[in-house]
Amino acid sequence: MIALFVLKLAAGIALMWLLMPRREVADGFFRIQMLVVLGLTVLLVLAIEPAALTGFGRAGADAISDRELSLAASGAGWLRRLAFGAAAVAWPGHIFWKLGRRVPGTLSIWLISLSLAAAIVVQAVTAVRSVPLWQLLLADLGSSAVLGATLTSMLLGHWYLTTPSMSLQPLRWFCPVLGVAATVRLAATLVGLVEIDLQNLDLIRGLWLSLRILGGIVAPAVAALLVRSILQYRNTQSATGVLFAVLILVFMGEMSATLLERDFGLPL
Repeated sequence: MIALFVLKLAAGIALMWLLMPRREVADGFFRIQMLVVLGLTVLLVLAIEPAALTGFGRAGADAISDRELSLAASGAGWLRRLAFGAAAVAWPGHIFWKLGRRVPGTLSIWLISLSLAAAIVVQAVTAVRSVPLWQLLLADLGSSAVLGATLTSMLLGHWYLTTPSMSLQPLRWFCPVLGVAATVRLAATLVGLVEIDLQNLDLIRGLWLSLRILGGIVAPAVAALLVRSILQYRNTQSATGVLFAVLILVFMGEMSATLLERDFGLPL
């Protein structure tokens, strides 16, 4: 459970690096970000346990076959290799950005992004699942985008305290991205809800589902509107405060979704 959450978070951060307008962002921001992903990918390598292979999948009510276990074991091995490769690139990437070498620094971003995107796909293909592959990929990529956009925009907002002259365009860029990511995640959740037996939705699971929707989907969508309005007054501190509060809600929503996936065998 922890490994999958860390994988989505790291992949989402790398995706935001790749897509955001990097030319208008100070080198120091990416220098720190490389260390963040270095820590996450090292944790991912340590958290992938071959003895707990089904933790990455959605086994549902059906028994797990030997073939599925073998495929999950192979997937765990590839996940470890890809995470280690991303960590190995993140350290020199940190050095490149520290020295202001943007070309090799950008190459590091591409390599890390490709490695973690491949890890997301490998996880979905080899997971013990009871849903179609496209549904699992839609849910995982949506979660990655929401997590990555919320955390990266919040940390970028903090960077304006040290570089107040930096353009506001990169922070504004995250507003529509948060909205799109929340929409994709909402679509994946609705697909999963259609397949749920509501008779099994007791009070505790109902609270988890409410937290999943309000914290993991509604909150980032509302934050996109709030931050956009706040930035009209060039108030980066207030915008960062909103993003920090929403980040906590998004984390709670994603962890609630993980608990629901464990119980229902469906990506929510």
